[in-house]
Amino acid sequence: MAVDAARSEEGFTSAGATRVMVAACRAAGLDDRGAELIRLGENALFRLVSVPVIVRTAQSVEYLSAARKEVAVSRWLAGEGFPAARVVEDLEQPPLVDGHPVTFWHLIVDAGRAATYGELGAVLRDLHALPLPDSLELPRYSAFGLSDSRTLGLAA
Repeated sequence: MAVDAARSEEGFTSAGATRVMVAACRAAGLDDRGAELIRLGENALFRLVSVPVIVRTAQSVEYLSAARKEVAVSRWLAGEGFPAARVVEDLEQPPLVDGHPVTFWHLIVDAGRAATYGELGAVLRDLHALPLPDSLELPRYSAFGLSDSRTLGLAA
């Protein structure tokens, strides 16, 4: 695996993430001018000014598999008509730019009010009712962490 010079010298910084975002946008034909860094953590999230798109840059190539799975899940949910974050469809995703997986997402505009617990419950019910495609393998989610194994008497 090639070492990303910007990453090895600086770590995952706003400057390094910005360079990756700019290169990814230019390769995708998107205007990066005026892009706003809205979060820097496990990923860097940029909001483009020219189009309602969020550019998500991962810290390293180790996140490539996760990025591919996120894109696949988004496409599956879009095909089911499920209300979830959508990747920009007409782009090959995720490109790998200087060792960083990059994904492009449609901006979700805040509706101005929080969902009720009933609305959230209905969305979760609908999500869990969807048939999982054979081409998509998702890990089992443990909502209670170690308590699942304790209940089964497996924890030491």
